[in-house]
Amino acid sequence: MLNSILPIKEAENLCCVTEAQLVSKYSDSVYRFCLSLVYRREDADDLFQDTYLHALSKIEKINELENPQNFLFSTAASLWKSKKRKFARRNRLAPETEWDDACNCDSEGIEEQVLAEEEILMVRRLVSTLPDKIRIPVIMYYTAEMTVADIAEALKLPVGTVKSHLSRARGIIKKGLLDEYGNE
Repeated sequence: MLNSILPIKEAENLCCVTEAQLVSKYSDSVYRFCLSLVYRREDADDLFQDTYLHALSKIEKINELENPQNFLFSTAASLWKSKKRKFARRNRLAPETEWDDACNCDSEGIEEQVLAEEEILMVRRLVSTLPDKIRIPVIMYYTAEMTVADIAEALKLPVGTVKSHLSRARGIIKKGLLDEYGNE
């Protein structure tokens, strides 16, 4: 009887993820995802740390066979939504203003650099105006390079819904770029 239980226990231990594995395998992609959600390194650092603190507190529930990366992305998205709600409540009481960082200007190719940065900012601005239910799958798909199936699993949505959100986002961004730049 004891011999039949032992292999099951060993198999369960093989499926569990260690803290070192969680950090070494997934930290780069999770950080990029956090950065694409908040756009500022300081905020991305905070979100990244909060995500891993939450994940490490639930390490015994994370199973290697159930894609820990999806768990981490889902956790980061959930924490980000929560922080966003808190910020919105605080901002209603005492609004904050942000100052632009100083410009790093080079003399060579400044026009191309400015145009490229302007396009990137425009796309980011358009993505940031998307509703969260559309914005998060877009970031997961294009920044974290997750598959539609992985996004659906992480967000607990049907695959068709994720595809619909991505298609709707592409349409909104395309319309926004055409409105801004015309038919150039």
